[in-house]
Amino acid sequence: MIRAEPYPAPRTAAALIRRGEAEAGGWRFRLEEEGWHDLAEALRHDPLPFVTLWANGRDVHALFLEGGERPLVASVEPYGGRYLGLSPARPAAAPFERCVQDLWGFSAMEARDVRPWLDHGLWTATWPLSARPGPAAWPPDPPDFRPVPGECMILGSGPADGGHHAPAHLRLAVDGGGVVGQAEWRLGYAHRGVVARLAGLDADGAVRLAGRAVAGASVAHQSALCRAIEAATGQTADAATVRTRVLLAEIERAATHLHDLSRVARAAGGATLAAECERLREAILEQCGRIGGHRLLMDRVCPGGAGDPAMDDVAVAIGGRVADLLEAGRAALVRCRGWPGLEARIAGVGVLDQSAARALGVGGVVGRASAREEDLRRLVPGYRREWLDSGVRRGGDVAARIDLRLTELGGVARLLRAAAGSMPDAGWRQQAVGEGVGFAEGPRGAVWYWVRMVDGRVAAAHACDPALAQACALEHVLAGAQAEDVGMIVRSFGLSAAGADL
Repeated sequence: MIRAEPYPAPRTAAALIRRGEAEAGGWRFRLEEEGWHDLAEALRHDPLPFVTLWANGRDVHALFLEGGERPLVASVEPYGGRYLGLSPARPAAAPFERCVQDLWGFSAMEARDVRPWLDHGLWTATWPLSARPGPAAWPPDPPDFRPVPGECMILGSGPADGGHHAPAHLRLAVDGGGVVGQAEWRLGYAHRGVVARLAGLDADGAVRLAGRAVAGASVAHQSALCRAIEAATGQTADAATVRTRVLLAEIERAATHLHDLSRVARAAGGATLAAECERLREAILEQCGRIGGHRLLMDRVCPGGAGDPAMDDVAVAIGGRVADLLEAGRAALVRCRGWPGLEARIAGVGVLDQSAARALGVGGVVGRASAREEDLRRLVPGYRREWLDSGVRRGGDVAARIDLRLTELGGVARLLRAAAGSMPDAGWRQQAVGEGVGFAEGPRGAVWYWVRMVDGRVAAAHACDPALAQACALEHVLAGAQAEDVGMIVRSFGLSAAGADL
């Protein structure tokens, strides 16, 4: 009797990536077109977490987090300027594919959405970062919005309506006071070409620019880029530098949480809670400016080997003052949050369920408020897992996002005390391979950088802020919302247009 050979076990997506040619240590692999197609198919049933996607003129790269801990990058050279899109299997890839199309001209085949994201038709050239930029089209095409069902009233708010908004256009189809279908963002107004401007800078100049990319996440962007540069050049951050980054990151977290809380509280009619948040945030920023030299803590983080030894003492001093302020002021915040009128206004509004948060790659406070356990601080040198005790919420609504921020403020105070009283180990020791990936858990989610270094300068880079995922999630959450709740829901996410338009 002839025994049939068993079918080979299906390869995991990570295994398919590792079949490629290793080009950067053991974490970036080049795939042929067929291998990329196999990867796209495997992602339909493999839970490998997607992080970001970008290009660098020759290749398209996709970053995943293997086992929830190890960065893993797949690279492919588009054939004829086209590659197979990953967004059918990973919806979170859709906005990145649109950015790659706008900046480099690489088209994602079978993508969920192929409309422009950054390019409004007003640039001096199309595909400005490609080897051969195309001519600018004139006159520019009108915005291409999705069709709306039936006869609805179209409401829009954005940079041209005279209001105090972020530079982003939100389009709503409203019928009977509720949003019909999905809401839609039109972004790109805040695009400043940060990735292109990083090229050619030395390490210090690049970190200085990264610190100005997104207000409220200066430390997170600087720290993530520093770790990417250190991985690329084989540098190691000493223990004092590691502790400085932890302390400054938590101070920034407290200030940004208070800013976001004040905005959503005002939108929800909680003026007293908003005022308390603003008062406490101003006191924290005053300490940062008086002791640290900058209210938003810019230029306080440096790559390993270039740090100021005195900055650790400054960070410890600021951390102690901020912990005092949080411990003294948090009780008033919790008391104002408990007012029945505010609870009735925010409970059950703007729900983002766990499955949608996972599919769209939403992390930070928004993801944790939707029961997604995604806190990269557990992987960052200097942190200890027992310090990260804020947990998750399952409601996924505005109330859950407010409550989690209030809880994390208490956690920041405890963490600042613990970090100031212990000296951590030095940062990672890695072999220099010319390029590296770095990350940080910012106040609104994970910040990622990829960088290629040549002769001490940035040859190519990519930056990923959580705002892109938040913008896509908001389109999903606002479907069916009441028009009067839209502003409150948007503010509960803490969306930064600058972060979405890097």
